[in-house]
Amino acid sequence: MEWFTAFLMGITAIISALGTLVVTAYKTKKQIDETIPRKVKRQSGIDMEIVNKMEDLKELLGADRVQIYDFSNGGHWANGRSALKTSCTYEVVRAGVYGCQSKLQMVPISCIPRFIHTLLDKETLEVTNLEDIKEPMPSTYNIKHSQGVKSFYDIILNNKEGEPIGFLGIQYVHKCHKSYNNNDREEVLRLKFFIEEKLEKMIK
Repeated sequence: MEWFTAFLMGITAIISALGTLVVTAYKTKKQIDETIPRKVKRQSGIDMEIVNKMEDLKELLGADRVQIYDFSNGGHWANGRSALKTSCTYEVVRAGVYGCQSKLQMVPISCIPRFIHTLLDKETLEVTNLEDIKEPMPSTYNIKHSQGVKSFYDIILNNKEGEPIGFLGIQYVHKCHKSYNNNDREEVLRLKFFIEEKLEKMIK
């Protein structure tokens, strides 16, 4: 009977050792996968896929700028309230149109409450003449006007749970884009879904 006990103890020790080996190997692989150089290389590839698709949509719609904005927690206010903000994280522009990405970082959403509320409620916001929002959304009007925007179309981006994580913006500077046909809207939705899928991959 002693030999059987010893045998069981030996098997248990082997299983334990194998378990430790598997866990160690998994942790090592995870550490390698999460190194900054690997993350940069991985994200760079996804970034290029997103930017190329944005360029395609810009040309298809004749837009002057296409931007992606992300919502973020930019820290906390003194009372502990979350300082929610939005930043332009991707931008493509037509030749001769200046980029605004560097100026659109960490904008408190409390600065543009009517715009954010409307966009979240409707999930899209199409403005064919910027002057139409001068009175109802003065802060948003001023931001868009400073970029030379004459008309724009924004659409919410969601995570896989359906929660808002940002929005896609299409802007016209040299002319107003009066309306979108069904094909235009389908292409916008196609890019929206593509971006949502790619952004999801960045957190895995």
